[in-house]
Amino acid sequence: MTPGVFLTLATTVAVVAVTPGPAATAIVARAITDGARPALAIAAGIVTGDLIFLALAVAGMTTAAKSLGEFFTVLQYVGAVYLVWQGLLLWRAPTRVAMAERTGHESHFWPNYGAGLLLMFGHVQAMLFYAALLPGFVDLSSLTGRDLAILALMVFVIFGGTGAAYAILAARARRFFADERAQRAIHRVAATLMFVAAILVATR
Repeated sequence: MTPGVFLTLATTVAVVAVTPGPAATAIVARAITDGARPALAIAAGIVTGDLIFLALAVAGMTTAAKSLGEFFTVLQYVGAVYLVWQGLLLWRAPTRVAMAERTGHESHFWPNYGAGLLLMFGHVQAMLFYAALLPGFVDLSSLTGRDLAILALMVFVIFGGTGAAYAILAARARRFFADERAQRAIHRVAATLMFVAAILVATR
């Protein structure tokens, strides 16, 4: 894989990464209610899903994924239901004057990481994206371990960096809202974003 091919591929992936979708919506929704750390956990789960899909696409498992369409459809709707549930929790979450206090919804790492991973498992189109994109840039039959490591690093840096940026920027924005009415508005906006993410996951 030449530097020119890598740069073109990385640019294409970066454009996809910065385009708002279910993943970005879920990250932003979590960040503006709970801060950067839970949102970064969701982003980590999403990046893990991307890396898994990249590996499956390179391994030629796209055909298998298509044959297991019903299974992935179930995962897709499970992910959508989870996002709706999170949205309901956010909508009904009590306000607080001290932003350091905790809300009733989940802020630990592993549940949020699992949520990000589940979201990606319900978005099998991501693997099909890699399967459709890579052959145009790389000869998969002659792909070396070094090439695969470079591709994985590219995905990690681009999607991980984009997710982290969404999380940090949204978390900083929440600091501007300290009164009860503003916090209620934040929860409602975040809940709406979760509902939008659920619709996007369920209909893609």
